[in-house]
Amino acid sequence: MNKEKRTVYFVSESTGITAETLGSSLLSQFPHVDFDRIHMPFINTIERAEELVIEFADVSEIQGHKPLVFATMPDKAIHAMLETASCHYYEFFEGYLKKIGKDIGVMPERESGLSHGLVNSEHYDNRIDTVNFALAHDDAMVTKSLHQAEVILVGVSRSGKTPTSLYLALHFGIKVGNYPLTEDDFGADDLPKVLLENKDKLVGLTIDPKRLCEVREKRRQGSDYAALRTCQSEVRMAVALFKRYHLNVLDSSTRSIEELASQIIRVRGLTPQK
Repeated sequence: MNKEKRTVYFVSESTGITAETLGSSLLSQFPHVDFDRIHMPFINTIERAEELVIEFADVSEIQGHKPLVFATMPDKAIHAMLETASCHYYEFFEGYLKKIGKDIGVMPERESGLSHGLVNSEHYDNRIDTVNFALAHDDAMVTKSLHQAEVILVGVSRSGKTPTSLYLALHFGIKVGNYPLTEDDFGADDLPKVLLENKDKLVGLTIDPKRLCEVREKRRQGSDYAALRTCQSEVRMAVALFKRYHLNVLDSSTRSIEELASQIIRVRGLTPQK
């Protein structure tokens, strides 16, 4: 069955991260529609807005239906232009800013870039420090300072440790280390000393062997490393170690990095940076 096709714009006066994140969350509820996504950040002048309005009109005429536009646009003049353009316009801030301002008795600033700008330099520096920590402690490259981590992810190679570590560091300011279980660990039939010394910080990541095989095949096609029997054996031994030490275990087979990160924060009782 052919999917319905629609054009979607994510428009912002700044980076467009918020518009894309919220808009994509809404679009996920329409899996049978093929969305052609176009990002238009830094629409922060009347001239750029006018060009975009013309583009919307062209798309409407060529495709026979109006594009969807998700926007964060505190500039009232540009907001008014986009709202009356040839598009289906969904602006995330306007309705909420008015209501929040009324509810708390404080008028919003309506300044561009406050969500992702460098508003608090100390907070920004701390966030960069956590990213550097995650990079330095990726795949056990450094273990002597692993005790400084707030959480340590443990699992077989390609089970999702690195991207989840970086996501936790970048988005939540959490210090994360990760350790890949290898043949040496399985041969010793035990977790290494450095992990046992930080046992209360460990979270095990497991993955369906078939899914692991698919991921590894993209990295080393046809290798013993990617063979299904190897994946099955490693996952089985890893889970046995997790059970022995009563670790919290999360399955990365079908979970997104965002979902994994949220669950890790919950099971470890961590407090993300604001």
